[in-house]
Amino acid sequence: MLQYEASLGGFAERYRRGETPHTIHVWWARRPHSAMRALIYACLSKGRSREHLAIMRELSTSSKPSLYSLEKARNTLIQDYISPPRVLDMFGGSGTIPFEAAILGAEAYSIDSNELSIFIQKNLMEASQVCDHMQLQALIYQAGKRVLDKLTHKTASLFPLRPYANTYLWTYSQKCPSCNYKFLLSKRLWLAKKPNKYIALKVNYDEHKYTINIDRTCKDIERQNVWNGRNGSVTCPKCSKVISGISIKNCQDEIIAYIGANGKCGKQYHITTPENIPDMNSLESIESNLLESLNTSLPNTKLPCWSGIVNPAIYGIETHADFMNKRQKLVILHLIECLTYEYIYLKELKGENIAIAVIGMLSGLIDQLVDWNCRLSMWIPQNEQVGRAFCGPGVPMLWDYAETDPIQNGPSNLWDKLNRIADGTAITGLLNGNVNIQKGYAQRLPYRDEYFDAIVTDPPYYDNIYYNVLADFFFAWKRILLKKIVPDLFDSVSTDSSHELVASTFRSGAANKAHEDYCKQLALAIAEADRVLKVDGVFALLFSHSSLQGWESLVRAYRPSGLVITSVQPLSIERKARPRAIGSNAVNTCVVFVAHKSDKPKEEKSIYSLTDELRNISSAIRQSLEDAGWQHEDIAVACFAQSVGMLLNVKRVIGCMSDIDALKCFESVIKEIFPSFHITNRRSL
Repeated sequence: MLQYEASLGGFAERYRRGETPHTIHVWWARRPHSAMRALIYACLSKGRSREHLAIMRELSTSSKPSLYSLEKARNTLIQDYISPPRVLDMFGGSGTIPFEAAILGAEAYSIDSNELSIFIQKNLMEASQVCDHMQLQALIYQAGKRVLDKLTHKTASLFPLRPYANTYLWTYSQKCPSCNYKFLLSKRLWLAKKPNKYIALKVNYDEHKYTINIDRTCKDIERQNVWNGRNGSVTCPKCSKVISGISIKNCQDEIIAYIGANGKCGKQYHITTPENIPDMNSLESIESNLLESLNTSLPNTKLPCWSGIVNPAIYGIETHADFMNKRQKLVILHLIECLTYEYIYLKELKGENIAIAVIGMLSGLIDQLVDWNCRLSMWIPQNEQVGRAFCGPGVPMLWDYAETDPIQNGPSNLWDKLNRIADGTAITGLLNGNVNIQKGYAQRLPYRDEYFDAIVTDPPYYDNIYYNVLADFFFAWKRILLKKIVPDLFDSVSTDSSHELVASTFRSGAANKAHEDYCKQLALAIAEADRVLKVDGVFALLFSHSSLQGWESLVRAYRPSGLVITSVQPLSIERKARPRAIGSNAVNTCVVFVAHKSDKPKEEKSIYSLTDELRNISSAIRQSLEDAGWQHEDIAVACFAQSVGMLLNVKRVIGCMSDIDALKCFESVIKEIFPSFHITNRRSL
């Protein structure tokens, strides 16, 4: 029944903002608190009565559970255990699993190799406990208001159009090396693309220069950009010279339009003029003075030149400072300056521990600027909003970007973010158990044998997301503020990627080697889980992937362990309208593989018996999930996951040359029921 209750609550939670700590700091692929709360309770509870099922339902139906339902859950666990049960998350990430384990009264443990992850978890679960959560919430809002009031004053001269404009649209210009003609590298000309509202920029090139105007009537845009397909070259619109090796180091940022709101008329679009923005060259002296005042320098850590994953590095965005323009850098430096002075003020007024907690939470304001106000933030004409830059799995290069005035009531403004930070802090008052967070590696756990009652973990899914790559964009800027406040976590200039459990051709040198490395490292982690789990403990691992290789890596890593799958539970908990799902029928399901220890050796089974078993299971699953309102794409994944669970429990499949072949057979069975179902066969990224 877990898939019904947890999926319902988890899906609903995605559409609520400010009700969980997810809204404070940026992290990726985070599972909903309500779904993880229900999963942890299901793993820990030894009862299977209707009362226990009702408790699980109550825990999962709200992002912020009632104290009454929590007390009922805690009381049943007290009856089941002599002392508080120990729960481990081997891949802590943003800390959702240990957070919810502690809310249920368990002793929560979390390991992660990434320093930003450890900071987020310590801030949410340790620093937040220095005072009453209502007091902390009030302190955060008061301090945040002082910070943003100061930021408003300090940035006034940077935005001459304030308060009439809240968003600015930029592109780049290039001079032809042959004829010296300046032209735009813009690719995205739409401003609004809604029913009954089509607005676009039109670029006109004459003999001497380009001009831009706004067309408010067109429904189609003729191809106006200068790019030659996807080969990275452009053609000069005057002399037709083909120019290759385009780099923003040889380009100039060009502001082309600004956006304001006009009451009930919605967003209004205007062409810019020179007086709309400050002289960008004059900003360099302000930046220099700010850096001197902060006794720091701009982040100079290098982006990996990784095609398909970090594309901006290919086009001249080389460091973690380069992905912001001059005005954006000044805004974030001013914010860091204001937060630094606020830390000093709070430390003198309330003491160091409270100052660390409050400024740690407010460092989420830096996240907002990094993610929504940089050269990689996209303008989305379908909903006339700014899209975040770092949603994964990789970082695309943009030749058109949106910049916001972050203190205005426009998209992604800092005042709304402050409210979400303060609101998200409220739930920290529900923490009821001890929390132990430390930097470490899942492949080498620092715990004794048979220590945990349950291990609930959500590891990186093969090559879905490269967490360290994304984290470094935030770490580099937050470090300017936090290296003096929590130096143990921000001493290094970038996060630790040495033991990151991902399949990466870039790091391993070849696709086959990347696959083997991931399988080996995941096998080490699962073996460690087997070692530290109690004899009667429960191991719950979340996983999903679109490729055969991703699923095969789980089989190869899991099979040598002494763990046996006892349940495979699909969870449809993703937000349907997340950016990568727009315009596609994206699958929204992840799967929980629930396992227990077993001394019984795994046996061989024939592919024929396994496919017959899969047909029977899939028929039952299809009916129950259709009744629950699931999409066929998600039901198909849920059915396929049952076959993966079968493979995890067998020593070898008779009748197949490899596990990949077995997975292909299972895919064919699912296609009999859902003809559109498909698992890709590809190398790791």
